[in-house]
Amino acid sequence: MRTARVCPTCPTYENALCIIYDGEPLPYLNVAPGDNLEDILVKLNDAIGVLTPTTTTTTTTAPL
Repeated sequence: MRTARVCPTCPTYENALCIIYDGEPLPYLNVAPGDNLEDILVKLNDAIGVLTPTTTTTTTTAPL
């Protein structure tokens, strides 16, 4: 990751918008070089949400 040279959203401090990804593309997360950390965190959260199983309870009664 690198810091954006000009970041109008945070002139006195850095936030997730100022951290720019400069690694290899991450196709499973749809992350590309130049994406900011805030967008990457949203994509990561969405991916984890899809992978998290939902619990469903089913009750069956056997005939006597």
